[in-house]
Amino acid sequence: MKRALLTYLSSSVKRKMILMVVVMLILVIAIIEIVTYAVSINFHLNDAKANDTQKVQFISENMDDAISYMGKLMDSITEDSEIQSMLLQTNQLTYEKLSALEQLVVSKILYSTDKLETVYLFNTQQFLVKLNYNTSGSVNNKDDVQSELKKQRYDTVGRITWRVNKGVIYIERAIRERDSLKMLGYITISLRDDYLKQRLQSEPYRYSYVFDEQDRIVVSSSEVLDIHVDDLLRRAKLQAAEGPSVLNMEPYGKMLFTTFISAQEGWRVVSLVPLKEISKGTELIGRWIIAIGVIGVLVGILLTWFTTSRIIAPLHALKQVMDQVETDRFDQQVRINRRDEFGRLGRSFNQMMGKINYLISEVYQKELAQRESEYRALKAQINPHFLYNTLDTIRWLSMYGENDKIENVTISLAQLLKANLADHREMVPVRSELEYINAYLAIQKTRFESRITVSIHMDDDIAELWIPRFILQPIVENSFVHGLENKVGPGNLSIIGIMDGRSVRFRVIDDGVGIEEQKRDRLLEFTGEVDFGSAKGTGNGMRNVHKRIQMLFGESYGLTINGMPGSGTIVDIIVPVMENVTASPNTADKGGKHIV
Repeated sequence: MKRALLTYLSSSVKRKMILMVVVMLILVIAIIEIVTYAVSINFHLNDAKANDTQKVQFISENMDDAISYMGKLMDSITEDSEIQSMLLQTNQLTYEKLSALEQLVVSKILYSTDKLETVYLFNTQQFLVKLNYNTSGSVNNKDDVQSELKKQRYDTVGRITWRVNKGVIYIERAIRERDSLKMLGYITISLRDDYLKQRLQSEPYRYSYVFDEQDRIVVSSSEVLDIHVDDLLRRAKLQAAEGPSVLNMEPYGKMLFTTFISAQEGWRVVSLVPLKEISKGTELIGRWIIAIGVIGVLVGILLTWFTTSRIIAPLHALKQVMDQVETDRFDQQVRINRRDEFGRLGRSFNQMMGKINYLISEVYQKELAQRESEYRALKAQINPHFLYNTLDTIRWLSMYGENDKIENVTISLAQLLKANLADHREMVPVRSELEYINAYLAIQKTRFESRITVSIHMDDDIAELWIPRFILQPIVENSFVHGLENKVGPGNLSIIGIMDGRSVRFRVIDDGVGIEEQKRDRLLEFTGEVDFGSAKGTGNGMRNVHKRIQMLFGESYGLTINGMPGSGTIVDIIVPVMENVTASPNTADKGGKHIV
């Protein structure tokens, strides 16, 4: 998370704007889609409830029609005057009269329905007639089937009753004489259960139940739930007044529960539909909403990218100019042809860069003048140090009466002073600098004799290269004064010059007493003041050479010192390769570039 935040904070303004707009766009679209989906789900569910209520009412009406039809059929049999007359004469019925009774009943039911199976006719005491009605439409008399009369099954008032036993529907009624209401007999008609089941008109996923007024199941759909009937009735009675509702029917999940009581017979229809079947339409709506949302986000990203690119374009142009300014190109101007805040920013930036460029030019000229002044002061500082050390050597020689050596030292000193006074060049060839070194070494050899061994090794291709005058002599002098002079025993001094790419490296190596690390680290630090009167041993010669080289060529050049106490000292002098000097090196730019 922290890494992602850092990545975001370090990204460009354009990316931040695009990211923020995209995030807000996604949030807004997500909220709209969630609200839209929730509202559509609610509308869809309410619509499903209304449709389910109509379907259940239609099922109830179908049941009422079926009951009404069978009631009329039962009336046509039980209220027929001929049938009632024969039942009054049951004790005197002959075979011929029973056959006539059968024909009367057959004539009533023959064209009623193909779902009718059997008709049982009883008098008040015993079984009289049984008629089997097969699916082909023929009527057969099977007198081998014994039927038992159970009067408790029949309503004594004469109302029609329905019951179900082992998948067979029975319609029963007590037969009374129309005028006297005298009990004449009983009739039972059996139907196949699909007589009512086909009126359920149930979809494959709908579970339907029909209860009579005594809360007994009369018929149900082919597929039923493994739910206790009492629990189903309890829920139905609780939901009857509230209308359709969503209930959690374990273990089947949420279902749309609808119940309706018929006004005619008082039968209760209970319907359960899995909510997942109803929500199939909402799933399609959800997919469309998601698809529209994704398309909206993509279109929004494209529009955001296009608009932000147009808005951020001036900032991008300003950034490019600022990158060039970082490379010291202070004359750059930004072009923003707009009248808004970005245009004002561009104009202000151009004005600011113009002033900065002017100030830099002015400061640069002052710095060049200061460099020239410091350079001349540093160059002047070298000669007094050298003269002091040389005269000190002559003094010691005179104390010991070394007249010949004094003569040689005086001649060498005269050569050095003549070269210094007569040669006003700022830059000299390496071979000329070596002549100064040889003159200086001649003086030192006179003093130290064979105690100091000096070797000079220079690459052949650097003899004609140009370097600042008097940059080697102070380093060689420092090796004598601070390294070899205080050493007990013989010492060695090596002066090496090599090409190192586009630079020339001079290395002065002595095996003298070495240098302390703390002193070595602060030896090249420049205080900003030019010291003309420092005493011997302060290290100003090396410090002045280092500062002089850096003033001429930049901070990538100068001196590096390595050494430890007792292990000698190595001083590297690094200057750029200069083959032909056509102008004063003091005109070099700030980055250390020189004119060749």
